[in-house]
Order: sequence, then C-alpha cells, then structure tokens
Amino acid sequence: MFPQLIEAYNFCPLCGSKDLVRKVDTLTCGSCDHRKFDNPITAVAVFLLDAQNRALLIRRAKEPALGKWAPPGGFVDAGETLEQAAIREIAEETGITASDLRYLGSFPNNYVYQGLSQPVCDVFFTARAGSAEVAPQLEEVSAFQWLELAKIKADALAFDSMRKALAVLRDA
Repeated sequence: MFPQLIEAYNFCPLCGSKDLVRKVDTLTCGSCDHRKFDNPITAVAVFLLDAQNRALLIRRAKEPALGKWAPPGGFVDAGETLEQAAIREIAEETGITASDLRYLGSFPNNYVYQGLSQPVCDVFFTARAGSAEVAPQLEEVSAFQWLELAKIKADALAFDSMRKALAVLRDA
C-alpha cells in the first residue's frame, strides 16, 4: 500500500511548524491551526466515439499505468471547467476536435505517483470525434486504437474507475 500524499508532509505548509496533528484525512498545525485536507483532485476522461460508434483508446506512455489502455483524459487545470478540460485533453492527446460532449459519470480513484497516493475524482464523458484521424501526442500516448465497445477488455484499462465507466457506457 502506498502512503497518502498528506502523510508526506513534515512541516505545516503555511507556517513551517513541525507541530502537526494527523488524522485519517486531515493534517492540522498545532502552531497556527492551519488544516490541510486530503480532498481529491479532479480528472476527466472521454470515451470519444467515431461514426461507427467505436471508442478511441490510447496506450499510456507514462506512469502510472504505463502501457495500459485508457480513454483520452487528464487533470483539470485551475480555472477550467470539467467540459473545457475534457475538450482540451482530447485535443492535446489525439489532435481531434470533439463535439457533443455528454456527462457519463464519476468514480473515485487513487492515483499513485512517485510512491505517493493521491485521491482523485475521475469524471467521465462521451463525445463525438470530428474525424477518425488521430495525431497522438507521443510524450503522453504510445499507441491508439478504435474499438467497438463490446471488444474493449476492461482488465486492459489503466484504472478501476475506467472499468466502472465502461460498464455504465455499455449499459446505456
């Protein structure tokens, strides 16, 4: 089991004190009473569908889950809506302009990076691809494939949240 990110703090991020009181999901400074919560960060992913109703999957070129398949997605930037992040991530990772973005569902996830686990709320959408011509961002994507929903192997997906979203999409 990987330690939670909040467990890595040795000093108060506000005043620098070592007087920290740890609870399951909260860090409280005994000197200035600053509280750091272990709230999830937000990520988006999109099951991008082409004219034949096939979904685009990308092979992850980085950890975590290096080499696993995933719908295009990533973390929401400050000042961005979920929808803006979804459209941006599709364009960045695939070069495709998406339309008809629709909410699918959200699922909790733990994102392990550099040995620390961060809680994440993964928000899933579906969208339509303006083109099936993919120009993958090679830094993030090592391969891609268009697959019929029934042919996507859930155990090949990078995260449990993706498997749950795929199940919802298949049942829709």
